[in-house]
Amino acid sequence: MTTMVTHVFGGPDTPKKLRCLQEYLRAFAIALRDQEFACIYIDAFAGSGTRTEVRPGLPLFGSEMAEPEEVTTQGSARIAIEVDPPMHSIVLIERDNSRFAQLGELISEYPNRKIIVRNGDANDLVQRLCKRTNWRGAETVGRGIRGVVFLDPYGMEVSWETVKAIAATEALDCWYFFPLSGLYRNAPHDPAKLDPSKQASLDRVLGATDWRERWYGHESARQDLFETKGQAVRRADVNAIESYVKERLRTVFKGAVLEPVRLHHKGGAPLASLFFAVSNTSPAAVALATKMASHILKSGRSSQSRSR
Repeated sequence: MTTMVTHVFGGPDTPKKLRCLQEYLRAFAIALRDQEFACIYIDAFAGSGTRTEVRPGLPLFGSEMAEPEEVTTQGSARIAIEVDPPMHSIVLIERDNSRFAQLGELISEYPNRKIIVRNGDANDLVQRLCKRTNWRGAETVGRGIRGVVFLDPYGMEVSWETVKAIAATEALDCWYFFPLSGLYRNAPHDPAKLDPSKQASLDRVLGATDWRERWYGHESARQDLFETKGQAVRRADVNAIESYVKERLRTVFKGAVLEPVRLHHKGGAPLASLFFAVSNTSPAAVALATKMASHILKSGRSSQSRSR
């Protein structure tokens, strides 16, 4: 018997991230409703399908406080399932066994929907799906496939090979909740603290080695750069790191990569950057996707400015 564990995650900006996804999926589904495409949604880190937020208790009398309250809201998986008009297929990937079991309970509520759940490593499964699918038009379907993939890792789990596989489909729009805080934690100001494991992690996520030169001002990108003494501290701030990530995404997403919305921890420190990228190179498809996403991202940035 599997023990269910409450899935608590996210911070004060999490609803904004999910709202961006929800608004785009709605717009995407409506835009392609009368098109000759089958629509697919891929959630690489689907979680349990719901989000539980722990809210502090309200004051009662004097200094007495009520007990903290758990509030359950929609996670990305349930949001995608309930989009109207519905997507033709939904693929939910989750590695954690407990959360995977909860996904099973979720999809049982929708017996008439085509929902595929997979328990395993997101990188392996997404790459396999991207490479094995005939996006231009499978004989069994008789039409091409277009879709949206959501990369919302808990940390720095997404490898650059996965990003490349998504971009190579030329059929998927990608929302990537890029782990900005993970980057600057793994790239400390003091290069003496940048051990080989951190360097390898950054190489894997970014798919490049020139961040050493760009962020630390070195002329070479050799792995042993930081074994010598007297190296300069990291000169790249969070803005420069975020700009570098956008540059990297633009090397593989040939359609478009938009300016991200930056989300924050409870204390205000940068948490992640929500990027939107288009793999399709068709001018009409790029124009439509960027028009929809630009409006959503602009709204997200405006609400962020008002709240600060």
